[in-house]
Formats: sequence, structure tokens, C-alpha cells
Amino acid sequence: MKHFLSFFFVLSIHAANMDDFLNALAKVESSNNPKAINKKENALGIYQIRPAYFKDANVKGNHSQVFDPVFARQVCEAYFKKYEKKALDNGDFETLARCHNGGCGWRKNKSATDKYWQKIKKNL
Repeated sequence: MKHFLSFFFVLSIHAANMDDFLNALAKVESSNNPKAINKKENALGIYQIRPAYFKDANVKGNHSQVFDPVFARQVCEAYFKKYEKKALDNGDFETLARCHNGGCGWRKNKSATDKYWQKIKKNL
């Protein structure tokens, strides 16, 4: 029972920390506006999810559903699980932020995501 409780405690801390990360992501991406639209990139919702990101996440539904913050979170988490599972499991928010901003190949040009990471870090 003790092991289960400590496991549950770790999961609870991770969930709370993930909430903090996603709150920072929402603030930077859309000023917490779930109805935000970037017409130039067709990025939608609180996390400004582009069509290619949505498609890569492989979540059932359609891109316009990301206006729902709960659904948008599922899309982000699916994308992170696909491309940065270890970072997701370990709460490595720097890696997740860089992946969200620079896509799955962000490591090829890490410096391109430096300013973005600083904005996220400032809001954590």
C-alpha cells in the first residue's frame, strides 16, 4: 500500500507540474484565449495548434476541435508522447516547449527555439 501511495503522489505532482507547463504554454501562445486564431499559420486555440501538428498527434477528431481547451490539451499530450515521451514522463518542460514550438525536428536547429523557451520559462 505504501508503494502505491508514493506512486500516486508522484503522479499527482507530475499532473500539477504539467498543468503549470500547459498554463505557461497557453499564456505565451494565445494569452489564454481558447478562441485565438493565427490566420497566417492556421494555428488555432489556446495552444495555437497548426494543422500539421494536429495531424501528427494522430488524435481522433478534426483540427477545429482544438478550440476546446480540454481537447487541445489531449492533442498536445499525444504529440509530446509521440515525439518526446521521455521528456513528457520526466517533466522536462524545456524539451516539450522546444518541441511544441519547433516541431519534431527541433533539435536540428535548437537555437531557433531559445527565445521561445525563455518565454515559457518566465511564465512557469
